[in-house]
Amino acid sequence: MNKLIKKNYFVLLLFVLISVVLVALIDWHVGYIFATGDYHYHLDRIETLASSIEHFDFWPKVDGHFIGGYGYASSLFYPDVFLYLPALLRVVGVSPVVTYLFTLVLINFATLWIGYIAGKRLSFSTQRALLFTLIYALNPYRLQTLYSRQDLGELLGMIFFPLVLSELINFKNGYFRQWYVLAIAMIGIGFSHTISLFMMIIFAVLYVLLNIKSFWNKKKIIALIKAAGLTISATAMIYLPILEQMRGQKYALTTDPLINITNQVFPIKNLVGNSLINSVFHGDSVNIGTVIFVSLLVYSIYNFINRKNVDLTVIALIMFFSCTNIFPWKFLSHSIFAIIQFPWRFFSIISLIVAYLLVNDDLHLFDRKYFSYALIGMIALLTLGLSQQTVAESKDRLDSYSDFNTIDSYYIGAGHEYLPSQVDYYNIRHHKDRTIDYKRADISIQNAIINRQYIAFNFDTHGKSANIQLPLIYYKGYQSEIYGSGNSTVPRISTSGLVEIKLTGSGMVKVQYEHTLIQKIGLFISGVTALLVLFKFLVKRRHEYISVGDTVPVFVVPSEYDYIFVYKIVEGLEGIETE
Repeated sequence: MNKLIKKNYFVLLLFVLISVVLVALIDWHVGYIFATGDYHYHLDRIETLASSIEHFDFWPKVDGHFIGGYGYASSLFYPDVFLYLPALLRVVGVSPVVTYLFTLVLINFATLWIGYIAGKRLSFSTQRALLFTLIYALNPYRLQTLYSRQDLGELLGMIFFPLVLSELINFKNGYFRQWYVLAIAMIGIGFSHTISLFMMIIFAVLYVLLNIKSFWNKKKIIALIKAAGLTISATAMIYLPILEQMRGQKYALTTDPLINITNQVFPIKNLVGNSLINSVFHGDSVNIGTVIFVSLLVYSIYNFINRKNVDLTVIALIMFFSCTNIFPWKFLSHSIFAIIQFPWRFFSIISLIVAYLLVNDDLHLFDRKYFSYALIGMIALLTLGLSQQTVAESKDRLDSYSDFNTIDSYYIGAGHEYLPSQVDYYNIRHHKDRTIDYKRADISIQNAIINRQYIAFNFDTHGKSANIQLPLIYYKGYQSEIYGSGNSTVPRISTSGLVEIKLTGSGMVKVQYEHTLIQKIGLFISGVTALLVLFKFLVKRRHEYISVGDTVPVFVVPSEYDYIFVYKIVEGLEGIETE
């Protein structure tokens, strides 16, 4: 990696410049920042993680910062792995404005860099690899996710999409010795955004099925299984806690979804029209942009006629039509596929496929001397126009730095997806004082401490038993601890979705969220996997330090006359050179 960076430092500088410019096009307003979409929620995620770190909880699951202390399981359902750096910036006192802008710049840079690496792994020249990552990183859907939607999770997931594509193509072409690169890409997506991981699994399954003859090979199948196994074990800390919470408990995500996938599709003429004019993202104007749409149309015709890249073309067209009212979503609206919420999320994969088709250049467009410059020039102009039009159409979304720096913990996303279905969120927002609910005839409570980490109080039930409802939204993992002669039941969910306990006797009780056994098992599996991968990497690096020409006895083979020592390990060689 060090050699790659030294060799490509001009490329890295270019990526830094582009990353800053992309954010500046929207947020270069003295004293103001363009604030749209889900930015409130993601600011809260960063702030919550920072608050947890300050209290020495380095792996939070139910975040007491959210909802004024009621708590919300954002970190449990929404991976926080890549938010630790911005959270640490907040811990050391960097303002939310600077932290957020820095995070956006870093996401842009990582997207460009990983895309470039994927291009090189596809055997593209340096120029072609640059074109590939630029076309992908500047596609209108990703830009609108950056500008209008500000969905950090989806943006983070898109960083690794090109690497999934490059490795699947390498698998198909017989280059699967580095199967772990595919696993690393999928793990990166899993640590970013669970919906994006599901989408890429769909993409990978479709690609394998459409190329089943190429993949129907024992060694390839074993390599795929190893990649899947590594992905599953490394992300156990993400999905095992989710499965535990979903088992036996209902959430607004399924019982009262804000988004019905059947309502998120459009007439094909609208989708085509909005794409041709590179329309700004709104609920009724989603599109894939002019360059991507025209290129998809041209290459679809060419590929079907010449039977080239038919697999990727079919996948791109399926995903495109899944965004239209032609696609039969009504039959899938209650299936697992509905968790995608918005079919137009597939635009990110379509744009990736088109970027590959363009740069692979079966039409030999890039043989023309100035075509690549003209294409990048067009994309740059469209990017500039899209950014300025986005701001022009939403000038009311310019927040002052002081307003942006004011964090409101009640922003948990428009759909409130991860609230227990019993919770009336609007009622919760009207009870910000957070009071303990109990019958005074059954119990006396004194010295109550209610903060964002725990609730504690002294109690005496006077020989009775008493039900207590606490101002904490219930998730599996809340524990009660008694100091004194009294007793408490394990916290359970109340009829209003809050934490409820039953007390008898007297003493002091403390209720707080603890990591469940399943959460600890998931973390253990992921941790052991990381250590094993690190050990394997260090062993490999140690062998690589053996320079070309060093004489190291490897093994002995019998000959007709004597034993011949086999020497010399050559770095980068697939086999072993013998003497």
